[in-house]
Amino acid sequence: MAVLFSKNELNYARKKYYGKLYVCKDNLSFLDKLINKTLIYFYNFRYSLVNAKRKIFKVINYPFTKKVKKDEFKFSINLDENSIEKISNDLKNKNFSFVENFLSKESYEHLISNWPNINYFNHNKQIIKHYNSRREWPSKSFFDKFDASNELKKFYAFLLSGEFKKIYNKIINFEKKEYQICAISSSMAAKDSYLIPHVDGVIKNRETSKNYNFIYFLDGYDKNPSLGGGTGFYKDNEFQSPIFIPSTIKNSIVIYNQTEEFYHGFKTIECPKNVYRKTVNFQIKPENIN
Repeated sequence: MAVLFSKNELNYARKKYYGKLYVCKDNLSFLDKLINKTLIYFYNFRYSLVNAKRKIFKVINYPFTKKVKKDEFKFSINLDENSIEKISNDLKNKNFSFVENFLSKESYEHLISNWPNINYFNHNKQIIKHYNSRREWPSKSFFDKFDASNELKKFYAFLLSGEFKKIYNKIINFEKKEYQICAISSSMAAKDSYLIPHVDGVIKNRETSKNYNFIYFLDGYDKNPSLGGGTGFYKDNEFQSPIFIPSTIKNSIVIYNQTEEFYHGFKTIECPKNVYRKTVNFQIKPENIN
């Protein structure tokens, strides 16, 4: 859950996504409230229709998504012992780290060529996170009812494997605790998508546990990552004082401590039509903590 965002940024999002007629002032008249409620209704209705259309597409298309079983592909990453030690030191000392060429060349090309289309995702009906996403884990029926690319499913299985668990636990070994993945989601963000600068709500639990978020950038408009959906870190909640912005959003990953007061988000995406920022996001937390 996003917290501590700017009123100015919130009003920017209101005007952009609800419409220029949205009234942003403290003391609203009856007419002002009526206008705002009407605009919010039409925003929600529009994207409810978008999601309904995508759901119908998935139902119709489902029989055709079952592919002939291929040879099992094994995903692999490019982290050697030196890379793992660097990431660990980054997280320990500055609470975030960035890695290029995260997946091996073969794994990256395999995943990007088997990525599902936009109809697999739901559009978030929130102006503060205006893009398409889908949360997959935790879900008891996840692997039984997965209705998209089998190869994306295999990538999730790799992330949940004991092999990968050893890697991320080695990265945060300074915590002296065993960690596990508690959530996985994926996203596609097109032109005009936006994520308000915010702090993660789990900051409220910083005294009891530290959670870490991994944002794997699969693909995107790489000519200017700051306007292509590259999630950056800022000292403020209005994109004014950047701490770090990814240098590439193709096969790279940013990892950060969610319980630190990092303002993070991405500016309104400016990219050509049919170009998408594609990510897989997963969070880890100490085992045996609800």
